Amino acid sequence: MDELPFFGIPFSEDANFYVLGIPWDNSSSFRRGARKAPKEIREATTGLLYNSFSETLVDLSRVWKLKDLGDIDVSNREFMDVYEEVSAIIRANYKKEALFLFLGGDHSITYQTVRALKEASGEDFGLIYFDAHPDLYEEYMGNKYSHACVVRRLVEEEIVNPRDIIQIGIRAPTQDQINFAREKGIRIITTKDVYNNPVVNVRMKKAYLSFDMDVLDPAYAPGVGNPEPGGLSTRELIEIIHRFECEIVGFDIVELCPEYDYKGISSFAAAKIIREVLGKFGR
Repeated sequence: MDELPFFGIPFSEDANFYVLGIPWDNSSSFRRGARKAPKEIREATTGLLYNSFSETLVDLSRVWKLKDLGDIDVSNREFMDVYEEVSAIIRANYKKEALFLFLGGDHSITYQTVRALKEASGEDFGLIYFDAHPDLYEEYMGNKYSHACVVRRLVEEEIVNPRDIIQIGIRAPTQDQINFAREKGIRIITTKDVYNNPVVNVRMKKAYLSFDMDVLDPAYAPGVGNPEPGGLSTRELIEIIHRFECEIVGFDIVELCPEYDYKGISSFAAAKIIREVLGKFGR
């Protein structure tokens, strides 16, 4: 039916595409409100607006079967308590041939989803991390599981090998974070790198994709928690997605704050990212 979310992809109990909302924004350090994003993103993917084809002419309604797992209730809960529920849901639904999409929430949810997917699959995979910020702080505002510490925790807890991490769109690092990345072998592709050489080829055997909406310039995504001017355009990001050479186990969209958005610009950009990822990795 045309009004179905996610571009008209049919619902099925025998799904190969799972969606889970994790509306956690307790570690947001500037603007709060990412907890409201899962609902907005779903609405922005409506089949009333989009047909089921990606730009590369993959018919998403033919290659994907959807099961929407709803949103986790995060009210009055601790971070690791939410993680336990995320992990249980992933374990209950995990299939090697299926793809998970997680709707944040702030970027701290990526720690939960990557850890849970690794435990459910028993496999190693890399991380391709789109963000204005490297999120490599040892701790931030006294919180080791802040959205500003995500990649540092994944590395130090040996959940992801740092040499299998690529960060794209970075433009607001600190010297300490860059030093840590260099020491551990994390590859950083800055926004300036993309501007000077827009042909970014990402090769990896298997990876998880994380899209912080502030990787985009605020002109393209004003409704984010930590806006940072000088970012990628939506077109530049889509071109990078189209050139991926890897398999993926899951992806997320995080840090979208609807109350700071303007006429749905950021939500529609998120929908576009989802659509092109599903087209690129259609199974």
